[in-house]
Amino acid sequence: MTSPAQYPPDIYNALYTDETGKVVGLDEVQLLEPVPVNRVPELMAQLFSDDLYLAYQCGLVLAAWGVEEGVNYLRSLIDSRIDKIAEFEPHRLWGEDNLYDVISEALGVAILSDYDRSEIVDILRDTLQLYGECYFESKLKGVLIRLDEDSLLPDIKRAMQLALGNQRYYQASQLLPVLAKYDNAYALTQVSMFQNLIQKDDRIRYNLGEMQAYL
Repeated sequence: MTSPAQYPPDIYNALYTDETGKVVGLDEVQLLEPVPVNRVPELMAQLFSDDLYLAYQCGLVLAAWGVEEGVNYLRSLIDSRIDKIAEFEPHRLWGEDNLYDVISEALGVAILSDYDRSEIVDILRDTLQLYGECYFESKLKGVLIRLDEDSLLPDIKRAMQLALGNQRYYQASQLLPVLAKYDNAYALTQVSMFQNLIQKDDRIRYNLGEMQAYL
């Protein structure tokens, strides 16, 4: 895996600089508006790179810009369980790979780029199936709150139970604010259980507090 500092200048600039050439980072490049269409061919070509991390980053940018090839590439990473063979987003504190959380954020931005909402919802549904096994920090949570897609409610409830079953108590609690927005009554039935789980992870308090904004 090549360090980004070693990428050819044209690829580095396409991934990390704004329209003035200032280095702003990949997150900001995903949000560039209007989309710098002159960069698209170069980034699409890198989706076939032997450097999986480079291809992954190009996929994130292209998907966020609403480019079909980028969305399809991210979906292929989910379907192939790329986390089994590579680590792209190790968390600086916990060490677990936050890959699918970051992918979810790019897909959420794709909707803002007027990409087909139903297709993104389908991919997020697949992503929620990994919620019990894989690490998610908070980006998927934010996407689900902004999306306001009732059809995902059964999948969100199932994802919470999967996380609980894998003793990812804080991660399960991340979905409390989401459920409070989608289904107040159901969210309220979960409160006492999570209050009891605070002794296992005090960070649960934050999500219990945040859900109040949606009740």
